[in-house]
Amino acid sequence: MNEKTSPPPPRRCIAAPDLARPERATEGARNPSVLWLDKNENADPALAEVVRAVAANLPASAFYGYPGLGPLYRKLAAFTGVAPESLLLSMGSDGAIRAAFEAFVSPGDSVILTAPTFAMYPVYCKIYGAKAIPIAYAPSDNGPKLAAATIIAAIGETAPRLVCLPNPDSPTGTAFSQGELRNIVEAAGRAGAVMLIDEAYYPFYPETAISWIGDYSHLIVTRSTGKAWGLAGLRIGYAAATEELTTLLHKVRPMYEASTLAAAIFDGMLDHGDAVMESVRRLDAGKALFLAEMNAMGLRTLNGFGNFCHVAFGGRAENIHAALKNHVYYRQDFKEPCLKGFSRFSSTTPEKIQPLIERIRAAVES
Repeated sequence: MNEKTSPPPPRRCIAAPDLARPERATEGARNPSVLWLDKNENADPALAEVVRAVAANLPASAFYGYPGLGPLYRKLAAFTGVAPESLLLSMGSDGAIRAAFEAFVSPGDSVILTAPTFAMYPVYCKIYGAKAIPIAYAPSDNGPKLAAATIIAAIGETAPRLVCLPNPDSPTGTAFSQGELRNIVEAAGRAGAVMLIDEAYYPFYPETAISWIGDYSHLIVTRSTGKAWGLAGLRIGYAAATEELTTLLHKVRPMYEASTLAAAIFDGMLDHGDAVMESVRRLDAGKALFLAEMNAMGLRTLNGFGNFCHVAFGGRAENIHAALKNHVYYRQDFKEPCLKGFSRFSSTTPEKIQPLIERIRAAVES
């Protein structure tokens, strides 16, 4: 008879009760007949058809073959203006972010991050035993506020190993100017920290620091294809840094940093950069229409720099949420002080946002 045994203990930081992840087995599927505006995906129908056409023309080897990523590295290098040796493909930009933690963060190191921000930054701090130093956005009449000087002061005071800064940030939608961002990067360099700028929302926000990697040997810039490119389901992104820094990131990559299927479709989509930019313009137009209509109804709005915006429904919130139920997925009523009372809607086309506007108008006027 086998003796009953206990599982071996994990690392202390993994056993900690404050490190918890969502239960995937009980997660419900989103209804395809409901408008998906909850996760900042790009569901533009016209761009989806471009992606579908690229996928339809893939060879069978894209499904049965192990990845051979050299051609994509070279093509992406030409697209970004960055040498292939300075690029790391990854499982979404999230994979590149994790690689930065794994390559540079040891237990006890300090990591500066904004709050609120991308959910995985504090999770990775816990996984790698780092001390998270959150710099909070403050509420204001114009939405979340955080001064570059506040981050720079924190860098000087804490000597972090890593500084994580999405630009634009999410869920706040805020962005630092190029001048402010450069000052933060230089402060991180003086402190001996790795600086990670997360550009998941490029080119919805067209300003970029990717050309700076030649100026700063401590800078990593990450990007996603899940926003503008309409490829969230493929989980492919990339990082750019100096060749020396990228070599270190490659040391911690998995056997294959992207799947053959994801790489093949991204490779094909790089030939359709114009279609991606046309989609960005359509979604920006839908966002502008939505904000204008919400403002005309007397609702408070925040126009962030990503492919999303915020609306505060105030005293009409209960009626409006009831009117939208079963018609649209969105993020309801943030609890964080800087966004308290606001709901977030991902951008979509003017045609797809119009019925939502009408539902909200009917609820406001009822």
